[in-house]
Amino acid sequence: MPIQMTPNDRKVLAVIAAIAGILSFTVVPLNVVNAMDAVLKGAAIKIPVAGNPLIKTAPQIVITFFPIWGGLSMAAGVALLLVARSIQRGEPWARPVAVGLLAIPSITGAYLSGPIMFFASKSMPLFLITALCGLVPYFLILLWGKSSWKDKVADFFLFLMLGVTAAWSFSNGGSSLRMFWARPQPYALETGHYGFLMGIPAVWIGVVSTIVAIPLLAARRRIGWRLAGTGLLTILVGNATLFVTHLSTKEFLYGIVMAAVSLALLWLPAVGGRLASKQTDLTQVTANSRDL
Repeated sequence: MPIQMTPNDRKVLAVIAAIAGILSFTVVPLNVVNAMDAVLKGAAIKIPVAGNPLIKTAPQIVITFFPIWGGLSMAAGVALLLVARSIQRGEPWARPVAVGLLAIPSITGAYLSGPIMFFASKSMPLFLITALCGLVPYFLILLWGKSSWKDKVADFFLFLMLGVTAAWSFSNGGSSLRMFWARPQPYALETGHYGFLMGIPAVWIGVVSTIVAIPLLAARRRIGWRLAGTGLLTILVGNATLFVTHLSTKEFLYGIVMAAVSLALLWLPAVGGRLASKQTDLTQVTANSRDL
């Protein structure tokens, strides 16, 4: 059954979405810029003394992907302002879309964490605040309303793991690209290099599929369940490709574990399985929400 909401519930969620939207195109990009500055300054000090050739290309990764996630968060924030009005009106598509949009700043914060912790640990509040700008409204909008506590707990862990797995695996792709760019031979490729070339696109394709599935799952659509399963399986295969060609890199193994746990949650009848077995009648939901 879809979660029923009163007009007051819808007003509260609309306000939450609007505030989150404003934070996503103000605070989040500012944090991304400050994080990028702190990491690049830390890298300039740490890389020359570390003696590790595999981290010498870290600044290129930071300059490439930090702005992308910052820009995505800004776009998500603008969209949230528009979606907020539709949430207040009780349009059934708006709430799941808001959940999907809020996954972007949440993942952005998680993605910033790795480089910050390695190169600029004193700037940890930057990624924590960024993640919270997305995570707090993400779960408020997802879990708000009348439903059983079991359903709320199931949704919390499933949607948490979807975001965590996506963020970690995107970071694995970035780390792999960093190490590939740092290879000493510009042309001669080894087995590990081919592992990067096959694993990176597989992981990132799985990440995109998983992120797109989040709002569809929040809307209780079967296609969301299938898309999430496809994305997580692709992430699993991509991380496995990276790991078997780089057995000493534990981050790839952790990516495999996260994808496997997320898949297990998705398949469990009491967690993700109930989303696959129920199709939401959008017409009926619209009628119900406007009658409240």
